[in-house]
Amino acid sequence: MEQAAKQVSDRRTRRQGEFYLQGLLVWWLLLLAAFFIVPWPLAAKVWMAVHGLCAQHPGHMLVFGAQELPLCARDSGIYLGALLGTAYLLVRGRWRAAGRPPRTLWLALAAALLFFGVDVVNSVALEWFGRALYPPHNALRLASGLLLGLFVGVLLLWVVHLALAGRQTGRRIVAHWGDLVGLAGVGAVGGLAFWSGWPPLYLPLTVLSVGGAVLLLWAGNALLFFTRVRGRQLVAAFWEITPFLFWGAIAAVVEMAALAWLRYSLGG
Repeated sequence: MEQAAKQVSDRRTRRQGEFYLQGLLVWWLLLLAAFFIVPWPLAAKVWMAVHGLCAQHPGHMLVFGAQELPLCARDSGIYLGALLGTAYLLVRGRWRAAGRPPRTLWLALAAALLFFGVDVVNSVALEWFGRALYPPHNALRLASGLLLGLFVGVLLLWVVHLALAGRQTGRRIVAHWGDLVGLAGVGAVGGLAFWSGWPPLYLPLTVLSVGGAVLLLWAGNALLFFTRVRGRQLVAAFWEITPFLFWGAIAAVVEMAALAWLRYSLGG
């Protein structure tokens, strides 16, 4: 009897998960279709879409030929870094690895946060008070954003793995210092691509950086909804998380639109 009840419950969960997955695909397809149908220049639409996520100050933007990336140097680094950090670990086979990261990662994260914080405060101090510890530079903005983004990607993937019933606590998400070297290497490649200013890289870097922003907001909302609804209950099957992915996707787009509207309404 218990086995039969479990099978019925599993089938119900799968049907519900498939429904939300289909809804998720339809949502993104409709959104992309609407985005491309609107008769404005593509660069202007992308700029507007992320207007609420980035200050987009003149002089802080990365230039590729005659075009600027829609996100500033620091934010471009954060979002691309998060994608690169996540992709690097998955390629390294860290699927379901939920072991606590080593102390070296936390020390490196503290150093990245310190670098990021000092550079942000230094830049703000010059803009607001006309004084700074050192001349702000886009290279430093990009480097600080990339470093922080790499660690954000690592920690986000670790949190996701912690929510899985089939997690592997004996495997660390970052196994040793060699992984930190690898993360730094992929970050350096991303930084050089940004800094090159090579016009053919404008479109792929725009897609990756803006895509990274959307994915981080999407993942953050999905995790928030998951913890609010399920608490410490773990995920045994993929179909259990599709409702949270669906509502997280809707929330991410609504938040981006609301923040952009707010900035424009305030004259920003």
